[in-house]
Amino acid sequence: MQTNKPNNTLEEIADVIYRGKSFFIAGHQNPDGDSLGSTIAVSSVLRRQGKEVYSYADNAPGDDLLFLPMLDTVNIGKLPPEDLKIETVILLECSDVTRGGNLASVLSKAKTVINLDHHLTSDTYGHYNYINPSASSTAEIIWQLFEIMRIWVNSDEATCLYTGLVTDTARFLHSNTTAESLRVGAGLISCGADIKKLNNILFHTRSYSETKLLGRALEKMQILKDGKLAVIVLTLQEFDLFGAEPSHTQGIVSQPTMIPGVEVSFLIKEEKDKLSVNLRSKGEVDVSQLAAKFGGGGHARAAGFKRSDMTLDELTSKLIKAAEEAIDNAK
Repeated sequence: MQTNKPNNTLEEIADVIYRGKSFFIAGHQNPDGDSLGSTIAVSSVLRRQGKEVYSYADNAPGDDLLFLPMLDTVNIGKLPPEDLKIETVILLECSDVTRGGNLASVLSKAKTVINLDHHLTSDTYGHYNYINPSASSTAEIIWQLFEIMRIWVNSDEATCLYTGLVTDTARFLHSNTTAESLRVGAGLISCGADIKKLNNILFHTRSYSETKLLGRALEKMQILKDGKLAVIVLTLQEFDLFGAEPSHTQGIVSQPTMIPGVEVSFLIKEEKDKLSVNLRSKGEVDVSQLAAKFGGGGHARAAGFKRSDMTLDELTSKLIKAAEEAIDNAK
């Protein structure tokens, strides 16, 4: 029975999954550790339960996620054939129905859509929605779901979920870290998550191109609003200069928040067909609200958006003004 409720329980979600036979599972475009790790883990678990599963990612992940086990089970940029039967779609960490890519052909034939997310700004577009902004990550939600279903994950699945957990909490440093996050992390380690390998790759490895790009970003950083606002802008020419990709900016936006007094930091990346923005907050400013003004969303301390209807200079100017107003209003 489809409910179209704004928020279901995990028990209701578990019941739908129990009854389903064929699934399409996807996370958001430009997959990060949480989106991709959760996609792989859920797909693997359902296959072990005898379900038919088509795993999908709209585009390829960054080099830092190529270590994920079972990555080869995810169809990158390749939608299922039209004659493939799909009863249930599960979208993970997709705050709106378009975040997974152009999935119209899949959604049109699915009987049930399940939306699992931890973003406050997530739409309730599914027949079944579980949105928990207090969860640190979608991986945390998936672990809780599997507990309800009495499913014990294997070591590869644990590694994928632990990747989602530690990337979204920055190794349990962000304010979204809770006692529940640590409990889930302990459970994943007990299931065999390869924390030595993933910590080394995710947090102790950086390519030459990424290192040079980080240096340029910090060199260009502007400190405004009496030291409370940090602004970094990276152009296409700079990515080309260092042979870097937009995905190589992981962590750059958080660097200025280490400076005493900085409350808000944002990074604008010029890409071929759009401008991508990452925002971080260390103070009282809710950057999800700031992102929402530009059509984006996220969390109070970490958010983002993309625009293709402004020039780089225009967006930079408007975002600085909006961020300064947000800092004033947070006093």
